[in-house]
Formats: sequence, C-alpha cells, structure tokens
Amino acid sequence: MNLSVLTDDELVVLFKDGSERAFREIYTRYWKGVFQVAYKKTHYKELAEELTQNLFVDLWRRRETVNIGSISNYLFGGLKYSIINHYKSQLVRENYQDHLKVLKNDTVENTDYLLMLNELSGALTDGIARLPKKTGEVFKLSRLEHYSVKDISRELNISEKAVEYHITQSLKSMRFHLKDYLFLPLLLSLFL
Repeated sequence: MNLSVLTDDELVVLFKDGSERAFREIYTRYWKGVFQVAYKKTHYKELAEELTQNLFVDLWRRRETVNIGSISNYLFGGLKYSIINHYKSQLVRENYQDHLKVLKNDTVENTDYLLMLNELSGALTDGIARLPKKTGEVFKLSRLEHYSVKDISRELNISEKAVEYHITQSLKSMRFHLKDYLFLPLLLSLFL
C-alpha cells in the first residue's frame, strides 16, 4: 500500500494503531516544515533540529494515547509549546546561575568583611590597652558603653572636665592607632 496517497486523517488512524510506516510518512510530510518554523523562531539550527526531533519522538511515544484532530495543528502547536518551554527553562537556568553568582559574591564579601571586623576588634583592643589606665576606662565607658559625660564623672569619681579631657586624648590616640580602619561605619560611630 502506497501511504503517500493517504490523507492525514487516514495516516493518523494507521499511526495510532502502531504503524511505523504511517509514522514515517507523517514525519516525511512534516519534518521540514516543523524544522523551518523552529529555526525561524529560535535562529539556531542545532536547537531547531533538537526541537523537531523531540517533537516526533514524543509523538511516537504517545501514539496510543495522543488525541489528534489535525496532525498539522498538533505538530505546530506542540512545537510552539516546546519553544516556549525551552525558553522558560533557559530563563530559569540563567536566573539560577545569576543567583549563584550573587550568592558567591555575597559570601566572599561577607567573609572578607568578617575577617576585617575580626582584625579591627583586635586592633581596637590593642589600642585601648595602649591608653593610660584612666583614659582607657573613660574611652570604654564613653564609646563602648555609651555613658554620658555626667555618668562617667559619677562612675569614676572625677570631674566632668577631666572626663572631657580623657575623651579628647583617647580619641586622638585611637584615631592614630586605627587610621587604617576609619572607613568602616562601625568604627566611625566610635568617634562621633
């Protein structure tokens, strides 16, 4: 029997019954048109070939359960959804890769920042240890525990003028000792 003379509807009936010859005839009739539309929409030959092949492979796999009104509508409609799904999955993949890049950069930046803060903490402790005892006490109460001048005066039993003097001296010394870190917002808050 010469299948090339059969209508699409007749081929579909034979195809659904499992005829490989009917499938080959459908493929012969439509593969070029499907490929051309796929190529026109994607502009990539390899992608158009892959989409065309996948469409026909899927058609064969689903031959017993597929509901085909018009083989032409079925193939070109299926191609349309294949192209849409391809671009959706590509978008998801690109968004995921972008997310991984951002996550990696954030991790690197956070790690660098934490190392710098750790180094700063050591430098701050060292700077306070270099201050005279009373000046160091005033600095800690003023800048680390946020006591007012009046509260420090009462706490250490010294005059408010003496507290202000010690604050001025400690800030001068600490600015010099921590000059490499003054760009950090956390450290700037200690000197305001």
